[in-house]
Formats: sequence, C-alpha cells, structure tokens
Amino acid sequence: MDAPLPPRLMISGGRLVIEEILSPERLREGWRRVRANKGGPGRDGVSLAAFSLRLERNLARLAECVRAGRYRPQPLKRFAIKKRDGGTRLLGVPGVADRVLQSATALVLDELLDPLMSDASFAYRRGRSVEHAVARILTYRYWGGVWVVDADIADYFGSVQHGRLLAELSALVPCPATMALVEAWLSTFSDSGVGIAQGAPISPLLANLYLDPVDKAIHSRKVRLVRYADDLVLVTRSEGAARWARARLAGLLAERGLRLNLDKTSIVSFADGFSFLGYHFKGTMALPAKR
Repeated sequence: MDAPLPPRLMISGGRLVIEEILSPERLREGWRRVRANKGGPGRDGVSLAAFSLRLERNLARLAECVRAGRYRPQPLKRFAIKKRDGGTRLLGVPGVADRVLQSATALVLDELLDPLMSDASFAYRRGRSVEHAVARILTYRYWGGVWVVDADIADYFGSVQHGRLLAELSALVPCPATMALVEAWLSTFSDSGVGIAQGAPISPLLANLYLDPVDKAIHSRKVRLVRYADDLVLVTRSEGAARWARARLAGLLAERGLRLNLDKTSIVSFADGFSFLGYHFKGTMALPAKR
C-alpha cells in the first residue's frame, strides 16, 4: 500500500502553514488555550494577566518578530512535581508568549497531521479520551484477545531524538519557517539533541508523531495496539503471540533510541486481570481502579 502523501504546504485559502499559524485568528485561539490552562509566568516573569493587558499588541508583535526572523524562545522554567507512584516528573514551562505561539502551531499542525496518525493512539487527540481507549481494549477482548502486553516506555519524553523527529516532521510539513520554529523550541528543551519538555504546548503533538511509526508497525491482524501517550497495551490471542509482540515492540523502540521500562512491562491475561489508565480489566469487564 502506498504511503500517504504529505500535507500540502498551502492551507486554509492558500496561505502558507506559517502564515496560518501567525494569523490573528490562530494566535488568539492559541492565547485562549494558554489562558484556559492557567499556569504561571515563564523565566521572564510575565504573567497571563500582564500579557492580556495589551493582548492584541502582544500578539501582533509576536507575529512580526517571527516574520522578521527576530523571534527567539526563552529558556524554560524548570521544576519538579510529584507523581502518583511516589516519584517526580520534571516539567519545562515556556514563557507566556512562547506558549501562545506553540499552541497556535500545535493547532495548525494537528489539523494537518492527525488524519495521518494511527487509529491506535488516544492521548492528546481531539475527540479521543481515556474512556475511548478503555472501550477499544474491551473491543479487542471480544475480538478474541486473551493475552496482553502491558507496557511502559522508560523516560519517553526525555529520550526523543531531535534529528529524527525534525526529519520526519519536515517530510510531512515542508514549510521551512514552521520547521525553524520547531527546531528553535527543541533547542530550548535540550542542548544535547535529545528530549522534549513536558509542560510545553507543542510537546504532546511531537510525542505522538515520534511514536506513530511504531504504532503502525506493531498493530496488525495478530497484535492489536492501544496506546495512550507512553503507556500502551498489546492484545493477542495467545501467550506465544504476546511474547513475540513484546520482543517486536522492544526492537521497534530501540530503533528510535527508546526502551521499555521493564519494571512496568508485563505479560498478563484478561483472566488474571491488569490495570491500565486508571481502570482495572478482568474477564470482559473494566472498572475504575480503586485509589
């Protein structure tokens, strides 16, 4: 089967991708998303309230800086938050203006890229939720799935390779100005060429894009995939197929500089039960897991 053609460079009435991102409508939409998510100021100390005082002027200045080649993203404001399992997660939060521009970019790129992405991924996508992922797993149970590879990718966000990500994105969105923005943001995420920031509005889209080739390679008639961010399950009809699927997944991830978290990856049966995305699956049922 032929690979899908990349999205056109021109969209929305013939505008370039970058011009669509910088349009007043998209920047305002980006601002509304940033405001709805709340959050504090970045390294520059500019708060949401301060940015909103001269909103139209700030949005126009942001667009003009990008067009003139003067735009430079700020360094991230980094801090750790506690995870439910007792560990910590390191967040990297851009400044308000950077968050607005990233949000506008994510909105435009999502419209271009989402139709090309695997149907097996459910996180960070419009019209999809945890509940949809749970329902899909139950569908595969009725399909005849008996065994499950309950898998987790070790330090996923911290392991994404910038070079590979940029090459794959530019093949789909051949807009040099847009790619220059993404490359600039990645350089603020990490100066080692590896890792994307949890807390940046563009990161969820990039995270899904980086795993999309793995999704498409592992999902088949014998192995059914349901992925939510870096957590995933592979459903098979036999234990042997499950073991093969785990090895296959590990190989696909290794090709992209990723690895399974072996402490959080196991092969289980629906009869024995397993927990995923806050639900406990057992037999043909899925119930919210007790805290």
